[in-house]
Amino acid sequence: MKTTNQMLSAVVALAVIATVAFLALGITGPAFSTARLTALVAQPTPPPGDVIPLEPIAGLTSLNATIKLDVNGLINGKRAQGDLNALLTTNDQGKSKVTVSGSLLGDVAAQVGGSLVGLFTPSKVDLYKVPDGVYVVVNGLFPVCVKPDAADATEALDELSPSSMLNMLTGSDVARGEFIGEETLNGVPVKHYVIDGDTFLLAAQNSTDPKLKEFSDALWSAEDADLFVDAKGGYPVAFRGNFSGAFEPLNFEGDFGVDIELTGVNTNTRVDLPSSCNKPISR
Repeated sequence: MKTTNQMLSAVVALAVIATVAFLALGITGPAFSTARLTALVAQPTPPPGDVIPLEPIAGLTSLNATIKLDVNGLINGKRAQGDLNALLTTNDQGKSKVTVSGSLLGDVAAQVGGSLVGLFTPSKVDLYKVPDGVYVVVNGLFPVCVKPDAADATEALDELSPSSMLNMLTGSDVARGEFIGEETLNGVPVKHYVIDGDTFLLAAQNSTDPKLKEFSDALWSAEDADLFVDAKGGYPVAFRGNFSGAFEPLNFEGDFGVDIELTGVNTNTRVDLPSSCNKPISR
């Protein structure tokens, strides 16, 4: 693809030089008119790779999923190397739970727990979404349940949700790649695709999805990614990719790897608020 782009650039450059020469000499060139040059320059180059047929996970009634982020860089300007893990459970009752843990948890918890986090080092943070609102449970020496007043207070945790990340990284604007073959992942038949990193980055930066565009505009580079699609249902079940750049939910800059996997589909796992949320703290 890079060779093709170089050849196209060379053709366009020669065309421009030829047109300027013809104009300078006062010679009309019907075989290479300005209109034809404009058409050539405006001709879009199709991205490499075939369109990957995907069914959105939004069509699933319930799911369990995990995401792991491995980062090496700076968080809020300070050196950071470690991981974050998020486990998602959703059901058909309009309830969901995201549990975030890992060595970098404190940096995320501080953005949703505020001064409460300064009282102890959390072992995990649970984000509950239920019909009557959103609750954040910070777990350490004792659980503290917070009911945020601001609508965007849990945005950092929302962005780390496996479903949010999977929807963004496998959207229709970037779901193009090379079919590798049929395999088995965790006992489930899947189709394995590889998404070219440069192609992903270019398509994402021109995406109509505001979240995907914001994510990609902050990137410096993207490596080739592996996408696994359920052979029967057609929905994505795993995504593994590595990126360099900034990642806003963590106020991070550097290298980070993303590993997302659906661990259960239509399992309809029960989600209940813990007793600590009987009298939550509002903030």
